Amino acid sequence: MLILDSCVLIAYFRREDQHFEESKKIINETSKIILNDYILGEIYTVLILRESLQIAQEALTWIVSNPKIEVQRLNEEELKEVVFFLQKTKTKLSFVDVSLLVMHKNEKGKLFSFDKDLMKNLV
Repeated sequence: MLILDSCVLIAYFRREDQHFEESKKIINETSKIILNDYILGEIYTVLILRESLQIAQEALTWIVSNPKIEVQRLNEEELKEVVFFLQKTKTKLSFVDVSLLVMHKNEKGKLFSFDKDLMKNLV
């Protein structure tokens, strides 16, 4: 199982993105993908701003109807872990990025991102 950061799926829906081809390969070759609902919101928002409402809606529909993609919600304990990390950290990671680190730490899957700062913080 592979936990994907939003940048991977955003690149998948943006042909001009520098990571377009790599994101296609990763998504097509991965049998099980895990996202959380924060990532889903981030994908939709970025695609509206950088592309169009239509592309954002098509991406959302494709993601939630794709049988190999599971969208999870953080449970109460995971949310507490995110908050605790953010209260103590010296890094400038976003709430959404930390939610992915928590999912990875809790062994829900291996994390992949094009974001080097996020990947440097794997626990």
